[in-house]
Amino acid sequence: MMTPSSQYVLGIMTTQTEGDPPFLNRGFYRRLCIAGSRIGLQVFVFTIEGIDWLQHTIQGFAYDASGRQWMLRQFRIPDIVYDRCFFTTRRQYAAYRIAVRKLQEYRPALFLGCGLRGKWEVQHMLEQDSRLQAYLPPTEVMRSVRSVADWLKTRGEVLLKPQSGSQGRGVLHVRRAPRTAGEGARERMESAGPAFSVRGRDARNRRVECGFADAPSLLRWLRRFTAQRNYLLQQYLQLQGPHGDAYDVRALVQKDGTGQWQVTGMAVRRGQNGSLTSNLHGGGSVEPAEAFLAGLYGPARASQLVSELQQLSKLIPEILETFHGRLAELGIDFGVDTHGRIWILEANSKPGRSIFTYLHDDQARYAALVNPIRYARHLLRRSPFKEGIR
Repeated sequence: MMTPSSQYVLGIMTTQTEGDPPFLNRGFYRRLCIAGSRIGLQVFVFTIEGIDWLQHTIQGFAYDASGRQWMLRQFRIPDIVYDRCFFTTRRQYAAYRIAVRKLQEYRPALFLGCGLRGKWEVQHMLEQDSRLQAYLPPTEVMRSVRSVADWLKTRGEVLLKPQSGSQGRGVLHVRRAPRTAGEGARERMESAGPAFSVRGRDARNRRVECGFADAPSLLRWLRRFTAQRNYLLQQYLQLQGPHGDAYDVRALVQKDGTGQWQVTGMAVRRGQNGSLTSNLHGGGSVEPAEAFLAGLYGPARASQLVSELQQLSKLIPEILETFHGRLAELGIDFGVDTHGRIWILEANSKPGRSIFTYLHDDQARYAALVNPIRYARHLLRRSPFKEGIR
């Protein structure tokens, strides 16, 4: 059964997995389907494997609220696409890029927003605006592991981040042991332990913690660890609370039903038991941002920090859109170092929403859900098939 041509259709494009239906985040997509139906928008979920390019149709899944079940149906190419694809292999990403290009060539299909690419591209775009320069930690592409040795010589420590990836996987903190004047390598090893230390998480999110007697052994290990992945080198920042736990501030910013950027919510994510990153998949926790910062800096300074974070959260998406094109939502991660200085860590165009579940913030949780639906309706009403709309 095809959807009536008179009804606007939003297709949620996601990655195919095992199971029935064959995708993850079913609860989130179910709620999106229900929210869309309440404002007269047909919403369905599909993977690129379900697209029939010859017939210009898609085998996708609609949620039947009355029957409380997913229904496999045939749809026309949607009027607008909400991209929620995530990748674990280069083959998946290559197939995704082909599908995106074909959908963009098919004139009725609009994308709610164009997904950001790697962390380096985002860093480079943000560096173009002088208003953000004071908030961006020094960062460069890791051309080879020899560049790690150069950073350690001049800075003593460095953060290694995969250019693509999430959830803190593959992130390392590499540190050179302090050396007192006149101390030799053998004396240091005997008295103070290894010359270099590494901690972080591997690609499977398992903890990594090891030491190395000298630079050659460290670089050999790093060469194996970073093989087949592109990495960035970034200034290591002191982003810990009083008990040594890492934390960051996650802001979810979205376009609303009028196409304007709004800060949907903000929360602190705390790492667990000395973890290098604060990602929740590593066992972290969530706390209200202002209350947490007030515990560290006092109420007055916390209020100033939150105000500054709010301003940055609205500025960053506008700057990225200037270089990248239309965006619909961003998850922006900020660090606040031990001196109370704000740093921009990352921006993700396919953010999660779990911080509001942890905080039991029903109002923010609902807004986070329906804003993409409202923005889709805004785009379709304003100019359904016109390129370049905002």
